[in-house]
Amino acid sequence: MRALIALFAGLVLQLAPLISRSHAGGVLKETAFNENFYSVHIVDERAWIVGYYGAILHSADRGLTWQIQRSPTPSALFSVRFVNRDKGWIAGSYGTILHTTDGGKSWRAQPAGTTEHLFGLAMLDESGGWVVGSRGTTLRTENGGRSWASSSIPGDFTFSAVAFVDQSRGWIVGEFGVIFQTRDGGKTWLKQKSPIEVTFSSGESRNLFALQLNGLNSGYAFGLDGLVLKIRAGNGWEVIRQRGAENKSAEANHLFAAAMSHDQVWAVGERGTLLRSDPDGKHWQPAHGEIPRASLNGIAFGKDGFGLVVGNRGVVLRTGNGGAFWQRLKINSGSAAKDLGRVP
Repeated sequence: MRALIALFAGLVLQLAPLISRSHAGGVLKETAFNENFYSVHIVDERAWIVGYYGAILHSADRGLTWQIQRSPTPSALFSVRFVNRDKGWIAGSYGTILHTTDGGKSWRAQPAGTTEHLFGLAMLDESGGWVVGSRGTTLRTENGGRSWASSSIPGDFTFSAVAFVDQSRGWIVGEFGVIFQTRDGGKTWLKQKSPIEVTFSSGESRNLFALQLNGLNSGYAFGLDGLVLKIRAGNGWEVIRQRGAENKSAEANHLFAAAMSHDQVWAVGERGTLLRSDPDGKHWQPAHGEIPRASLNGIAFGKDGFGLVVGNRGVVLRTGNGGAFWQRLKINSGSAAKDLGRVP
C-alpha cells in the first residue's frame, strides 16, 4: 500500500491486532460501544454510526438511546449513507459493501468485485451511487448496488472521498492532493488543477481526506495539517486555510470529515479537532463543549440543530443547538445516552 493507505492505518484506523471477543452469529456485543467510529449519518431523528470490527449503531430518537445493529462482517466500516429512513449503504475494508432496505434491521453484503479498502461513499438516489478507495478503486452502481462496475480514472491513486452535487457533476479527492471532476455523470473523469498536488517522487504527503459540496459553484476539500481548499464557480480550487509563516495560529491537525449546517461549514480531525467556519470559510474557530483529545473521524447534522460527531475509542459528541455546545455521550445498549461528565 502506498502513502495514503499507510496514513489511514496509522492515523484514522489505528488497527490493533484482533483480540478475542464475542462475535457469535455476526452480532457485536457491548464492545461495539468502545470501538473506533469512522462515520455517522442522520436522517430526520434517526442516526447510524459505523466503525471498526463491523460496528453498526443506530438511534431512533436523535441520539438519546442507541442499539447495536446486526453486522454481517468483522471488517472495518468507513462510510455510511442513507437516501431515506429505510435504504442505506456502508463501505469498508477489503471490498466490503453492505446494504439495508429496512433502516438497518438487517444488513446484507453486496458484491463489490474487489478486495481493496473502500473509504468514500456517495449515493445519489435509491439506484445510483459511487464508492472509492485504495489503488484507484472507483466503483459505480446504477441498480441500488445489486452490481458494482469499475470506472477507469487515470493513475493509481488512493481515493478518500467522493461527492456529487447532482446527477452529472461530482468530485473525487485523495492521495497526493489529487482532484478529479466529472460533468457527465461519471462517464469521464478529468483531473483538475490542485494547488497542493505533489508527485510520488517528491516524497511529500499532501493528501485530501474529505469533501463538502454546497451546490454547483461552492465546495470545500479538507486534508493534512489542517488544510482547507475552496472551489469557486465550479472550477478552480484555492487554499483558504493552511498552517504557514503567514498563518501561524492555524492548527496543523489533520482534518478527516466535514458537514454543513445552515451557513456554517464544520470539520473534524485528529487530537479532538472540531472547527466551524464563517459563511465564506475564511475564518475557523474551535467549537465549545466536552471534546476529548481523541481523533474525531465523522460529523453529520440533521434537523432542528441536531448533530453528531464520532471518533476513536467510542467517542460520540451530540449537539441539540446547532453546534453552540457539544456534549460527550456515554452510550449503552438500550439505555439512555448520558452526559459523560455526569457519569460516576
